[in-house]
Amino acid sequence: MGQLLAEAAHWGLALIPVLAMLAIFVWLDAFKLMNLREILVLLLLGGIAALVAWPIAGRFLDTLPIGYSNYSRFIAPWLEEALKAIAMIGLFRLNRIGYKLDAVISGFAIGAGFSVVENIFYLTVFPAYGAGTWLVRGLGTAVMHGTTLAILAAIAHELAEREMRESAGDFRFRLWWFLPGYLIAVALHTVFNQFPDRPLVAMLGAAVLAPVAIIGIFNFGQAEAERWLTAERIAHRAQVEALRSGAWPEGPAGRKIAGLADRVGPEATRRMRRYWELHAWLVAEAEDTMMEEAAGDVEIDRAEVHAAFAELAGLKQALGKSTFAAFEALLPFSRNDYWELSEMRQRLGRQLR
Repeated sequence: MGQLLAEAAHWGLALIPVLAMLAIFVWLDAFKLMNLREILVLLLLGGIAALVAWPIAGRFLDTLPIGYSNYSRFIAPWLEEALKAIAMIGLFRLNRIGYKLDAVISGFAIGAGFSVVENIFYLTVFPAYGAGTWLVRGLGTAVMHGTTLAILAAIAHELAEREMRESAGDFRFRLWWFLPGYLIAVALHTVFNQFPDRPLVAMLGAAVLAPVAIIGIFNFGQAEAERWLTAERIAHRAQVEALRSGAWPEGPAGRKIAGLADRVGPEATRRMRRYWELHAWLVAEAEDTMMEEAAGDVEIDRAEVHAAFAELAGLKQALGKSTFAAFEALLPFSRNDYWELSEMRQRLGRQLR
């Protein structure tokens, strides 16, 4: 019985601290951008990265908690940070990252998933090691894995910010956005692995510095998101008002769409005007909802929003594939705007088509 309790304690020390820290970060998010299903998917992505790394890392195991070999000190950081970064790159490419808060939580969750699977391997291979080892693994190594990818994600978001806020039709994905963060993540990981004979020093460094760094990014990210939401909400409401008055909104998009409207006829023009109006209204509603979430008072007119999404789908079909493709390419909505709409769908509780 005592042996079973000791093993349970070891598993708890190795696995629970990083998951508890992740839960705290999700709770601190004023905009409530993540739900449980999304967190589980991110943990799974991190776990898959650890599974890919293990056939290589397993061959170089020497001793715990972080080893003494040149592989552990100088090679593992490059491999492991690259595998974690691939998952983060995929999220950016698929437009699953909106604000910096979103990026940081996603990065930490993927890193947490990586560390959980990695620690399960170690727990299975080295069951005889004591509680001190698993405390170092759980509160040191695991937190380090989450923190390095969170920092990578925050830096990538900062570098990608301009593209994400411009028209989606002009968006160009750049892999170099992730290079500076990757190099910093590798450097931090490498420094952490230089203390095999003083694991408590490495653990305390990770356990103390990681929350400070992430909370600092959180505060910056929340202030940044509030500025974005305020400015963009005003711009989208202005688009709605212009379209409802019978005019095209000012700017390059308005002029280009007006030129397209002259070529497609009055009925298609009416549909394009209505589509743009509804789309801008929905994005503004999504921005209002996020601001209300941060203030703790969320109200969504579900029937009206459902009806707007349904009407958008009907207008898209009525315009036809070729006309809609030409029209959509000219709309001024950014990838961040489209991400906000996906968040609105999630808040409604089910996907709308």
